[in-house]
Amino acid sequence: MAYTLLGVDFNDETGDCNFLILDPHYGGAENPKTIIDKGWCQWKGPKIFLENTFYNFCLPLRPKFI
Repeated sequence: MAYTLLGVDFNDETGDCNFLILDPHYGGAENPKTIIDKGWCQWKGPKIFLENTFYNFCLPLRPKFI
């Protein structure tokens, strides 16, 4: 299992946490509408991560000027 973790949304009041995940296995055109509409990039809850499963995460770094 591998994911690109683009963002984390944590709600201080409820403790809910969601992850903006980009699937690095996508191999189509660089068309944001297709990528989002087909679910290659979307917010996912913690249930996406299964117990006793190893995951590889790609964690892109922001450029220093941002």
